[in-house]
Amino acid sequence: MSESTSVTRTQLADFVDLDFARRLEMAETISPDCFESLRNYCPTDPVALLKVAGGYAFCGGPKYPVNQVVGMGLYGEVTAKDLDELEDFFRSRGVPSAVVLSPLADESLRNLLGERGYAITEFNSVLIRRIDGSEPFSPPAGITIERVTPETAPDWMRTIAKGFEQDIVVAESVFGGFAALPGATSFLARIEGKVVGGAGGRIIPEARIGALFGTATLPEYRGRGVQTALIARRLHEASLNGCEYSVVSTMPGSGSQRNMERRAFRVAYTKPVMTRRWPELEVEK
Repeated sequence: MSESTSVTRTQLADFVDLDFARRLEMAETISPDCFESLRNYCPTDPVALLKVAGGYAFCGGPKYPVNQVVGMGLYGEVTAKDLDELEDFFRSRGVPSAVVLSPLADESLRNLLGERGYAITEFNSVLIRRIDGSEPFSPPAGITIERVTPETAPDWMRTIAKGFEQDIVVAESVFGGFAALPGATSFLARIEGKVVGGAGGRIIPEARIGALFGTATLPEYRGRGVQTALIARRLHEASLNGCEYSVVSTMPGSGSQRNMERRAFRVAYTKPVMTRRWPELEVEK
């Protein structure tokens, strides 16, 4: 049997082609419905959204940790005019132009980014796991997992920010809006009544995707199964909502990627974040 015919269709069920990549990238996309939720959560925040070349660019202002465009180039050619529009969007708001570049994006985007001097500032590994129809959930003894409510949101936000602190300092307020997203799967973990961990996520029905993000545990409570329980709870939620896959993005080679691969996630692809900085903004710093 030749190499071309030795793999069955079942074995290729998780093959990432362009259509599948479009679904997966929705996990990181701030779509219009998400944008409205974020804006309603805190109307005074300087948030803005732009649809351009098939992607959505989100800006939360100079102090926001992630201002970027996702999905650009996945639906066809990207023109110089498209990139001009994107750069004006970011530059006018005082932030660099950051493009999350899917490896399946149209080559026109890659060419334009090269011509304009974009540089790689980060890599993200996209990991996927097929959802089992049952996905049972039973937290370890001593750990309680609860859905986040308006009353518990402040403790949840504080715990995630503290859990991330050794890697990146992020204001607690950044996380609040994500608990209000459409289809949000935000949970907190308690040990002896204390909030010791938290996690975010979102069900995307049209893509049959359960996105995972923002998982953190307080340093003194690590190694006790908190993260595993938070992951299992969101996978259970995804199965209840008919999702076909769960997806998460991590830094390559990180502890987070290792933890996800231990839980049967696999790398679908790795993508760079391409950034162009503006000289006048660098001078201001």
